[in-house]
Amino acid sequence: MENTSRPHQKKRRSVRNLLIEPFKQVRFGLYMLAINIIFLCASGLILLRSFFEQYDHVLSIFHVVDPKMRWEFIADEVFYTNVTRLLICIFIFTLVFFATILKLTHSYYGPIVALNRYILELKNGNFSLRIKLRKGDELQGIANNLNELAETLEKRKKNGE
Repeated sequence: MENTSRPHQKKRRSVRNLLIEPFKQVRFGLYMLAINIIFLCASGLILLRSFFEQYDHVLSIFHVVDPKMRWEFIADEVFYTNVTRLLICIFIFTLVFFATILKLTHSYYGPIVALNRYILELKNGNFSLRIKLRKGDELQGIANNLNELAETLEKRKKNGE
């Protein structure tokens, strides 16, 4: 369970190393992505509606375009350019968001998997083993408490209690 790598050498991580619990991590990421896409779509619809209302307002005031030609006036090059930019931003957001979710879930699922394996070792009577998580892991306190528990159980086992 202990990390035997040297502290001054940092291991390079691959995508495979980030996927500790792939199904859970991807499922969590998809839930979060779905929530954000719903928010983005709702925001886009509100923006589009306000855009159309603004054009209708301008057309009603100035009567610059025949009402039958309304869509041709609205769907000009500027409109398509802005829609393209918005779609590119959404795509980039999705990539960055998924990468962030992958990184965050790795930092939570990694210690959970390590703690679960450690608990199974304790359950099997291997009280001499100690768990060491990466510095700054969220579950460091639980790992320390489990190490103290293992130490106590190891002492009791040696004393024949």
